[in-house]
Amino acid sequence: MTIPATTRPKASESGKSSKDGSLTPSEKKYVSSDDLYRHSSQYNLWSFTQAQLDEMRRAANEKGRKAALQRFEAARSSAEAENPAVFAAHGEELTSNMLELITYEEEQVFLRFICLQIIQICAHFNMPTQVRATAMSFFRKFYLVHSVMEYRPKNVAYTIVFLAAKLENYFILIESFCTRIPKTKAADILGLEFEVLQTLQFTLLVHHPFRPLWGFFLDFQLALLHPSPVMYDVSVDTIGKLYDQAKTWLNEYALLSDAPFMFTPPQIALAAFYDCDKRITDRYLRLKYLSEGPDSMETIAEEEEDPAVSKHKQTQKEQYDILVKTLKRCIVVAKQELPTSREESAKIDERCFFILSPQKLLKKKIKAFSA
Repeated sequence: MTIPATTRPKASESGKSSKDGSLTPSEKKYVSSDDLYRHSSQYNLWSFTQAQLDEMRRAANEKGRKAALQRFEAARSSAEAENPAVFAAHGEELTSNMLELITYEEEQVFLRFICLQIIQICAHFNMPTQVRATAMSFFRKFYLVHSVMEYRPKNVAYTIVFLAAKLENYFILIESFCTRIPKTKAADILGLEFEVLQTLQFTLLVHHPFRPLWGFFLDFQLALLHPSPVMYDVSVDTIGKLYDQAKTWLNEYALLSDAPFMFTPPQIALAAFYDCDKRITDRYLRLKYLSEGPDSMETIAEEEEDPAVSKHKQTQKEQYDILVKTLKRCIVVAKQELPTSREESAKIDERCFFILSPQKLLKKKIKAFSA
């Protein structure tokens, strides 16, 4: 197990020690799942710091505002040509101020609500966890690049769920999918599919923390129970219950958060165990990193005499401390809450509708003035 940095390393850094003290694959005698992830397109294209995420989202919001204003001015010019008398009398009221553009804060609240809706859509179709997790990943990546003032989230959500189902081998006909979603046509779903794929840069394989979670579950048993239990109150059943709790934690917190952008799947999986039961997980980490087994006291004299062994132990302690710190940060990020409500989101969605279709807003206002 390694402790990867939360930002992407440069190509020139390959084969050297990372800033957090962990060893890169070229310096180790084995390749872990964490090392494999570091070579994936997901890590190279979709790993960021919190500051980078905030910057990207603000840039997307600003891009959306500019696009909305351009659409409005085009629609206004067309409407003015058709209704010169109305604009002559009420032109000062028929301006872009009518749009009620979405602020950065409102956009994040609205997107959080749609993420919850995606979970409900997947449940409606009885889709497995893997589909739900992939759909959530696609949706959050899409709105790192685009704004709700460019693409209506409700429409994008349907497309992404359908796409995720295909990619995760949960086959469903487009006709069957649409018949179970009110007021939705196949063209509405398929029309956005290429735009979604392009935004994702065609990186369709998503690495989730569920597989590492299972791996840790097996390794917990090996480390804590064999050849004999190292904790008097820990059994197979205890670890099994902890695994179930950690899996629920991933679904409730990690998938809805920025954690997948900032931490690797093994880190997130281990953070789930750590938050669900710190005592058992910490004992496991100490066994793996600090060699705190039943016979650990026998090596003390040897360590004092051998500087190399002592230095190795010091390195292990540093890695252990860094990992625990990383897990705690991951837990904080995963459990950050962004309060949202159906009523507030419905109002934002209505504003998005008119922002994306300014001609309808102008027509509505012109009709009111004409009356």
